[in-house]
Amino acid sequence: MLVGAVWAIWPRGTAPERSIVVLPFLNLSPDEDNEYFSDGLTEEIITRLAAVPELKVISRTSAMHYKGSQKPLRQIADELDVAHVLEGSARRSDDHVRITAQLIDARTDQHLWAQSYDYELRDIFRVQEEIAREVVRTLEVELGERGQRALVRQGTRDPEAYDLYRRGRFLWSMRTKEGHEQAMEYFQRAIGRDSTYADAYSGLADVYLTSYQLRTSDRSEAEAYSRFKWAAERALALDDQSADAHASFTVSLWWQRNWPGAERELRRAIELNPGHAQARAWYALLLAGMGRVEEALRESRRAYELDPFAIIISMTYGWACYLARDYDCAIAQYRRTLEINNAWAPAHAAVGRAYAQKGLHEEAIRAVRKAVELSPNSPDLLADLAFVQALAGEFEDARESLPRAGEQPWVGFNIARAYVALGEPDSAFAWLERSSWQWPNRGPARADPALDPLRSDPRFAQLVAWVDREMGIR
Repeated sequence: MLVGAVWAIWPRGTAPERSIVVLPFLNLSPDEDNEYFSDGLTEEIITRLAAVPELKVISRTSAMHYKGSQKPLRQIADELDVAHVLEGSARRSDDHVRITAQLIDARTDQHLWAQSYDYELRDIFRVQEEIAREVVRTLEVELGERGQRALVRQGTRDPEAYDLYRRGRFLWSMRTKEGHEQAMEYFQRAIGRDSTYADAYSGLADVYLTSYQLRTSDRSEAEAYSRFKWAAERALALDDQSADAHASFTVSLWWQRNWPGAERELRRAIELNPGHAQARAWYALLLAGMGRVEEALRESRRAYELDPFAIIISMTYGWACYLARDYDCAIAQYRRTLEINNAWAPAHAAVGRAYAQKGLHEEAIRAVRKAVELSPNSPDLLADLAFVQALAGEFEDARESLPRAGEQPWVGFNIARAYVALGEPDSAFAWLERSSWQWPNRGPARADPALDPLRSDPRFAQLVAWVDREMGIR
């Protein structure tokens, strides 16, 4: 996978002076199983720095992308559009840790600051705070009240609970069935050690959500929602200053069809942590669902700048460009997404839809056929194929693709788009009425250019008003 090709094709601007990537700390422990500890240290420092309002901090996903990389620091900084790099190592032996860190100006290779720390494991929070504080001091960044709180934040005073939590996060990030099951066990053990540990409850909420989304558990939607809601609410009740807790609670409100409440939670999460890329991406999806496309474009672009290797965030930025009718931007962004993972079917379908709107029908059909080839049992992709075929005038092929899309409620929007392209508004409205509007990324009726031919129909205004009422907007 030629990751660097993305930035070779699309050059980036001058990096802002107050910007940094925290590269994964090397694990120098005799026990390789302590990898979770060095990764956790990296993530904790990123979280503390990201809350500083004036500092651009690359998010975890993109920072971890360079784990084990042999690229020169200047190249990494250029690819991420940052001026500075923090790197280091961690060596753990029983309850003792030795940590080294150094801050480098990647533009000149100048070492701005370096320090070694020898502490007992129970003092790990002090090490994280000291490293983050030295970075802020060296870069002459104004902390502000929120940044000050973030630097000194301790999720728990129990080092064993913290260790269990970090093991859980490491396993959860693998996104496998076994990883979810083991992560849940570690989070529960962390809560057993400290029942007031908000981060562990946030971890549990994330496990319940992603295990449902990725189908790694057999829980019903009702059970997954009930457990997720409990964990997210508990995390927020324990720590109202946690951006992660507010972001997690947002999903609970989406599940309840409460979009205004979700917006309040996301705005609060971003206020607490301006560098929270996932919260900004979720906010962009919500704004798009509410028809506020320019705001969605701004938030999605900011999220992408903070986490350019997060595939969902990259896709979200492309989606916002598409809704803004900037198809060149959408195509370029979807191509960046495919550079991250060329085997991800949704990105092929998305770039195909953007090609179709530009009138590049041959490219559109080829792209969506690739998506179907990669994921032949996905009904939404079959509906997308019918859509681009119909826009290309291949009506017979489109009608053959549509029955294969099935009748799952969540693909109703995709099928409706195809009927719009076929010039059958009655069928399109019938499918729109059957669609699920619970999740804002499923199809923002106000904004999708595929629905432009319907906008003058009185039924369209009625549909938008109905969605607003269902989602609590009116």
